[in-house]
Amino acid sequence: MPEFCSCGAELPPDARFCHKCGKPQREEDVVAEQPAASLPLPQPLPAPVLSGIGFRNPLAFRIGFLTALLALFLNLLVFIACPLWLADAGFFGVYLYQRRSGQLLSVRSGAKMGWLTGVMTFLLSSVPLSYVYVEQVTQPDYSAQMRDSVSRLPFPPGLKDQMLASLQTPAGIATQLLTLLIMLFVLFTLFPLLGGALGAKVLSKD
Repeated sequence: MPEFCSCGAELPPDARFCHKCGKPQREEDVVAEQPAASLPLPQPLPAPVLSGIGFRNPLAFRIGFLTALLALFLNLLVFIACPLWLADAGFFGVYLYQRRSGQLLSVRSGAKMGWLTGVMTFLLSSVPLSYVYVEQVTQPDYSAQMRDSVSRLPFPPGLKDQMLASLQTPAGIATQLLTLLIMLFVLFTLFPLLGGALGAKVLSKD
């Protein structure tokens, strides 16, 4: 062991460190300087994965609801063009979904997006239409209107009387309403489905 430290200070016997500069005097006391451990870089958050097209997909649900409202508004303006507005709603729904999500839809997924729009259109319109129908059948002149309508059918008089009698019963009125709702469901879902499938096929080429 040296009697003097490299700094010139005189060391006492068996000194492990210099009392002046603090320098270690034994090899085992020299602690190798360890490199600072590098902190792990923060990992980027994974992009949200959207579920398949359906009511459980929040983005598809919002877009379907928006396009359904648009289709209903256009139907109120010009109902004769109802199939056109419904097909356009399905097409526009696919466009909005692809734009907002950044994902291209297949023809099948586009048809699902259009069908979802059509179902919402039907749900939004079935309640007011049912109310209007019930109001109509409860009017005093409903029987006369039904008699006039049935009389124009090319059926035997006896059959016409049976039809008229059945249509004026509660069961007959409920059957008419159910038939009307089924026809509206087919109309309001078929054309948006076709529009959505067409939109997915056309927009995927852009």
